[in-house]
Amino acid sequence: MAAGYVFYNNSGTSNSSQVQNNVISESTGFPLSETPNLAAEIYNSGETIATVQYKGITLDKNQCLYILSKAIVMLNQGKSGNISIEKFGDASDPGGVLNSAFITKFEYVDMAGRTYKWMDANGQAPNHTGIDFSGSPDLSPDVTLKAFAKVLTEYKDTGKLPASVSV
Repeated sequence: MAAGYVFYNNSGTSNSSQVQNNVISESTGFPLSETPNLAAEIYNSGETIATVQYKGITLDKNQCLYILSKAIVMLNQGKSGNISIEKFGDASDPGGVLNSAFITKFEYVDMAGRTYKWMDANGQAPNHTGIDFSGSPDLSPDVTLKAFAKVLTEYKDTGKLPASVSV
């Protein structure tokens, strides 16, 4: 039996694909091993997502941002396991001065760590993510999600975190 996932962008249209059934739930969390597949679907959609329906669970973009950011840190540390699926509020004043960026592995791992820790502490998505240091208004939450999705999409293809990404 196969379960599908559907992406809903901000305009309400959807794209769908089929994947093999694997149980993911709020009680068990999101398996780290599934994050590259989720990331590839987000990145390859080419759109800003509002929600993603993936293997029987609906995730909003803030949950995706949290899951992908924590996955990058866990993979960099050689960890395994599940990532908790929690609810996060929207960024209160989202913005970012860059629409594109070249980001090194050191930078995106640091960004990912700051992102999920900030979300844990504040219960919402950050307004922006600094590339070089905390507080710099470099990337909006949407561009940050795209960057993290690209990192994990490349990981899916190579089995390694990339040395750098461009978004």
